[in-house]
Amino acid sequence: MMERLSRWWADWEAFWDEREHPLPVALVRIFLGLCFVYDFAHIWQLGLIEPLFVMAEAGGLSDGFMREDPVWLYRILPPTAWAGHLHHGILLLSAVTFTLGLFTRTSAVTLIAASATFSAIMPYSDRGIDSLARSALCILVFSPAGKTLSLDALIRTGSVFGDGRPEPMWARRLLIGQLVLMYFDAGISKTGITWWPMGHFSALYFALQDPAVAAYDYSSFIRKPFSFFMTQLGAAGTMVYQYTYPLVLLLLWWRRHPERAGRFGRLLVAWRVEYLWIGVGFLFHIILGFSMNLGIFPWAMMSLYPVWLTAGEWERILSFRRWSVAESGT
Repeated sequence: MMERLSRWWADWEAFWDEREHPLPVALVRIFLGLCFVYDFAHIWQLGLIEPLFVMAEAGGLSDGFMREDPVWLYRILPPTAWAGHLHHGILLLSAVTFTLGLFTRTSAVTLIAASATFSAIMPYSDRGIDSLARSALCILVFSPAGKTLSLDALIRTGSVFGDGRPEPMWARRLLIGQLVLMYFDAGISKTGITWWPMGHFSALYFALQDPAVAAYDYSSFIRKPFSFFMTQLGAAGTMVYQYTYPLVLLLLWWRRHPERAGRFGRLLVAWRVEYLWIGVGFLFHIILGFSMNLGIFPWAMMSLYPVWLTAGEWERILSFRRWSVAESGT
């Protein structure tokens, strides 16, 4: 028994210690960082720094200084307008340096702390995508995301591409797990009746008529019978898609261990059926990004998608032949 446990533990440790070029997590760093930069710059453009970041005592909307347990930042700084501007400036600057890969780990830690503090100052502004992005940042802090396509790599090796050395791929696998968990949890969290047959799968129908989130006025055609039927298909398809998303992990495991997949499993692996979920998700977020006003949500979600491809697959797509990237498992 102990011998079997030791073998399982050795296999588990070897699985997380497998190595590849850090390109996938570097791409996540860049795309996710750009989402942060846009979000905070947009707040600046809209003139919302003081309403969102400043305490009520200085003209803002936050009650963070009046609570029984004040926000920790305002135990250090006075509740003034300049303190709110300083907080926003730190957020924007750390997002820029994180995206550029300058002091990558320090930038990521600063971004996590400043973002979490913002959520405490203005709790109603903290969206689900903000929590997901901070969780991804916690992984990226310890990952080799700054080892390539970064100023850190340029300073260390003289090339933004880095030295091409393989790095542990645990971070990419954890981000895959985070995506699977997010989609599945999104499905089981849809408890509203409009997502189910007794509510006629009308969730998307109502969402597209909500002026708070709809990017355009769809009322001229959305109420036609065929359009309503298409929204019903979309709602029902979303539920099936999210509830079945964990099957992606099974397909990836079968790809890694084809001898355990059986004939049907090997057929699914050969046809790369997992890309059905991945491709549908990518298309879904593209459509959301242009049809609804959901902030950075669809773009931040897509910023995590580079982890679905191995470094070797990215090399073939981008034709970066200067990198000697060995093909690795999923």
